[in-house]
Amino acid sequence: MGRSPGAKRKSKAPASAGAQPFGTPKQLADGGLKTSLVQSVYATIMEALDAGELMPGSRIIASELAQRLGLSRAPVREALAVLAGQGLVELHPDRGAILRPLTVHDLIGIYEVSAPVAAVGVRGAALRIEEGDNAARVIAAMAAIRRAGEEATPKVGFYLVLNEFHYLLNAIAERPYVDFVLRAVNIEYWNRFLVQAIDLEVHAPKYVSNYQRMTDAVLAGDPATGESVMRYHGDWCVSLLRGVG
Repeated sequence: MGRSPGAKRKSKAPASAGAQPFGTPKQLADGGLKTSLVQSVYATIMEALDAGELMPGSRIIASELAQRLGLSRAPVREALAVLAGQGLVELHPDRGAILRPLTVHDLIGIYEVSAPVAAVGVRGAALRIEEGDNAARVIAAMAAIRRAGEEATPKVGFYLVLNEFHYLLNAIAERPYVDFVLRAVNIEYWNRFLVQAIDLEVHAPKYVSNYQRMTDAVLAGDPATGESVMRYHGDWCVSLLRGVG
């Protein structure tokens, strides 16, 4: 709050800044990261969704977002137009911006597209696993997945950790277009629906098992098996969603 209109939000860079939903942020002189307005609006919408302030189908009030970000309405409206182009919101002449609802059918369709694409990154990472500290980074990412899966009640954060695993593999593989496709389906927004559709208290152990198999294949430098496990995982998730559809 209290920023002048047009001000950019920034955050401290993590130890290893991987791919982000809206691309890799620019590095600032003080070591922070400059966050784009679109990303700031997106993050604010996700926070409101997680807090229960917004629901799928809710109207997004540009003036409220602007006040929350300390900006004028015009740039926020422009950011919402960009997000509408990405399919996150729908723009209606009479109601303004509406947070796009997703059905189980939509979730299945997203998995059917995203899993084979993510498999490209898994395959590519396996081919480059022996370079530099790639193996150590993948081991650390898998450890984070195990920790998230061991929580008493895994929530959306579990899926966000899985996202980070894939962003890392894509970076290792040097496959930026895989990130582009994952961003195009608004994967972080999609995760909020998955956590409602799939019972993670029941299925998180299987997720962890699948990702451990994927990790083992990548660490072994076995691209064919890594790709196969990713495709199997996608098919398994689709089967879960068909069971609740």
